[in-house]
Amino acid sequence: MGKQEPKAASSRGQWASSLGFIMAAAGAAVGLGNVWKFPYLASKYGGGTFLLVYLIMIVVLGMSVLVTEIVIGRRGRLNPVGTYDKLSGGSPWWRFVGFVAIAVNFIVLSYYSVVGGWITKYMVQYLTGGIKGDMVQFFGGFISNPYAPLLWHAIFMGMTIYIVAKGISGGIEKASKIMMPLLYLIFIVLIIRVLTLPGAMKGLNYYLVPDFGKLAGITFLMAMGQIFFSLNIGAGCTMTYASYLGEDENIPRMSTVIPIMDTMAAFMAGLVVIPSVFAFGLDPAAGPPLLFITMPHVFSKMPLGTLFGFLFFLLMLFAALTSSISMLEVNVSFVVDNYKKDRVKSAIYLGLIIFLVGIPSSLSQGIFSWFKIGNLDFLSVMDFLASYVLMPFGAFMMCVFAARVLGIDEAIKEATNNGKIPFGLKNAWAFCIKYVVPVIIILVFLSSTGILK
Repeated sequence: MGKQEPKAASSRGQWASSLGFIMAAAGAAVGLGNVWKFPYLASKYGGGTFLLVYLIMIVVLGMSVLVTEIVIGRRGRLNPVGTYDKLSGGSPWWRFVGFVAIAVNFIVLSYYSVVGGWITKYMVQYLTGGIKGDMVQFFGGFISNPYAPLLWHAIFMGMTIYIVAKGISGGIEKASKIMMPLLYLIFIVLIIRVLTLPGAMKGLNYYLVPDFGKLAGITFLMAMGQIFFSLNIGAGCTMTYASYLGEDENIPRMSTVIPIMDTMAAFMAGLVVIPSVFAFGLDPAAGPPLLFITMPHVFSKMPLGTLFGFLFFLLMLFAALTSSISMLEVNVSFVVDNYKKDRVKSAIYLGLIIFLVGIPSSLSQGIFSWFKIGNLDFLSVMDFLASYVLMPFGAFMMCVFAARVLGIDEAIKEATNNGKIPFGLKNAWAFCIKYVVPVIIILVFLSSTGILK
């Protein structure tokens, strides 16, 4: 497949509205981590204290990086490889940085689709009557089955491929405009139900009342790490989405709304999870055990639990899908831009390849359970490589690129549409991108890899 000149931006598609971009970009950010990690971190690191620190850091880290990523994406008007190549004047190093973003999304989607398949299975399970018997045995039996996880992995990937193949405005934008409002609506319904449970107020107090005795450096590190991974910093999803933006869009405003929507989803997840587990005397957990063991246990004890279990996993399906389509789009845009290939065929072929790469992750609790690196199974190894090595590298280099290659002045011109749009915090943004955010990224990397404790 010989490399050809990238397509002109006009032929690539464009968002039909600002709202479409905001919904899609927020959807890319709102994912499984908002539900299975944020409530756990908040409960462990001081409740309201963690929330306060998180809100401060979302302004310093989240908004600063989103402005940067959207600016680079719109200026380049191509996929991450094409954008870095174009704006750097053809530098091989910066093309490599772009390829890292492609690799991150390829790797993450290969196992994210596996978990998305689990969620789809549970949603259908609740739609058809719920889960009977022991939750641990049900989950363990399902993920260790040699065939069932593969089937649901394929179904979830099929949904992702279908949406991306339909294009930017006709697929991703339409789907995001439907799924994101429904996601927040379901959150509201679940919150109302959970807060009416006996004993839920104890959990609410635990979640919201600050415990300043737990305010420490680790609180800031955990908050920064959660923001870093929740907003997909360094993955190139927002950069790719921004490449389809029109020239008159208000980047500073968008960079404010998107992290607010992401934070709202995380906060609302806490309002669902923490009071519900307190109401039934359970412990908040993190990761898959929260989704597939703890919450089903809650629903088994709750009146109309099958209905609310279905709504919960429908919500989780929306969160997973809005993230997965952004990851596949990064890869599809690379093939469409650089090799002038058809979008539908590119989405199908790439989706199929990613599905195949995800098979060992899908079977990592079954016939591939023999594969271990240290204590990590195949899925966990892929997660560590993408999330804890490649993403921090990509995020750090993106800040360097904005400050040293594109240049602060050019970035501000792009963010303000050559001075037509106000950007009152431009000096603070420039300082954060040049000095503060790179240090934060290094700290997050050292903390997440266990080097800094």
